[in-house]
Amino acid sequence: MTLLLYYLVLAPITVGLTQYIFNRPFFKYMGLLFQFSFIVIAIYFFSIPNQLFPLVGTPLPTGMILKVDATSNLFLFLSSVLFFSLTLFSNQKKYMNKLFLFLFMSLQGLINGVFLSYDLFNAYVLIEVATITVSILIMYKKDKQSMYDGMIYLTINMIAMAFFLFGIAVLYKTTGVLDFGSLRSAIQNIEDTKRLNLSFALLFTGVSIKAAVLPLFSWLPKAHGTASAPSIVSAVLSGVFVKIGIYLLIRIQWMYMPMIDIQPLVLAIGYLTAIAGFIFAISHSDIKLILAYHTVSQIGLILIGIGGSMEIHHFGALYHVLSHGIFKSLLFIIAGVLIYRYGTRKITDMKGLWQLSKPLSILLVIAVFSITGAPFFSGGFSKYLIGYRLDDPLQKGLLMLINWGTMISFIKFFYVIIKPLEHSVDFFSVRKSEFTGMWLLAAFCIGLGTFGPLVLDHIFHVQLDYSFVDQLTKLPAYLINYLGCYLVYVYIIKDNFLLKYIRRLELSFNSINLAIVTFFIFSLVYLNQ
Repeated sequence: MTLLLYYLVLAPITVGLTQYIFNRPFFKYMGLLFQFSFIVIAIYFFSIPNQLFPLVGTPLPTGMILKVDATSNLFLFLSSVLFFSLTLFSNQKKYMNKLFLFLFMSLQGLINGVFLSYDLFNAYVLIEVATITVSILIMYKKDKQSMYDGMIYLTINMIAMAFFLFGIAVLYKTTGVLDFGSLRSAIQNIEDTKRLNLSFALLFTGVSIKAAVLPLFSWLPKAHGTASAPSIVSAVLSGVFVKIGIYLLIRIQWMYMPMIDIQPLVLAIGYLTAIAGFIFAISHSDIKLILAYHTVSQIGLILIGIGGSMEIHHFGALYHVLSHGIFKSLLFIIAGVLIYRYGTRKITDMKGLWQLSKPLSILLVIAVFSITGAPFFSGGFSKYLIGYRLDDPLQKGLLMLINWGTMISFIKFFYVIIKPLEHSVDFFSVRKSEFTGMWLLAAFCIGLGTFGPLVLDHIFHVQLDYSFVDQLTKLPAYLINYLGCYLVYVYIIKDNFLLKYIRRLELSFNSINLAIVTFFIFSLVYLNQ
């Protein structure tokens, strides 16, 4: 079993390095075979109980171990599915040369290592190396804009990990241990909880920057929406890499509970982040920026689940991590195809997709139905779990508002399909490998929704009575909501003069740093109440 965990971390790096050294097409196909094996291993891990695997002979708390549980394995499964699908999608792309493939597969190994680590410092080291790798991928084409966006991304995320490292140092001074289990035990034995506030505020600020919550998300659109980065880089960033902040938040929250309870704070930040994200998304016409800001909004929705009052809300948040990673990656690679074919990033200039490519139109509809929470699609099921049996009318109203905002944002994507062409477009056919990668993600979008209760039971061993008929009865309400959102968009939002002012709201580098310091101080004050 331990060898399988080594394999998940080291095999991607080894395969990428081998391809870099020998540079033969054969190794690209071997890489796909290895990628598929990672999915098989992740599925197998869902059937085994929580297990710890030592890396050295020294026992905890001084030794180092890897841990597999339902939470870490869900993130591993997401990583495996995305990297396999995206490698398949881009296998014949010009940019997929030996250096890019080495960086891309090395990033997968590093991400897997973060999800398997049972030690705060090991996670820190792996994230730092992964952040540098991501920055190189963002700047890969070496033009002026990508270099700027890459450096902003690198600098802000280095600041995030500096907060994280200081938090580790303070926590280690307080407890003398670093692994999650020993830290939880040591924290629960501390009588004066105020001794924990500084370390928690530092760690919380670090992971909040990584997760791009309000008001710390200004770096994300620059990185995820950069013009020159390949679409699969944006897909990986939005689909799985930004989720590292969510993963660490879950682990840190578990360690400090019940000595520090920040669920009300997480819930409030979640609602504010989700609302801010869709407002910015509605204001933009750049297709990549729309998707980037909706990553912010969906992160807010995940936080709402994490801060929920019922255990099922927490499972809903984790399920939405999986759902969002898949449908957002599909949206980003479709956006990459559209940008290349139409020669523009402005979504209002993209028309007649149904006339040009019916399969691509169907894929886009599947992705939009998923993100807007349609029944029988992945986003619909995870949103159902997040809002399960909510009695608070305010929270129910805010969740509905967030879903309406998402629906309004993606009306522009339906225009791409149904609006007729005004002039001829030289629309080349999409490669079979590209379609295969996209259809695989689309199949997961449908499968995770239609068979959601079965998947939930298999992953978390939670049984939920939510039948096919239950989903079918929600379809009329979804369609009526979308019709209402369409009317609001056409008659109120579409030409609203406020949108151009919202588009201009963008924090400078100095303002981002000020926001980070303000967030840290606010967290510390909140904890010391």
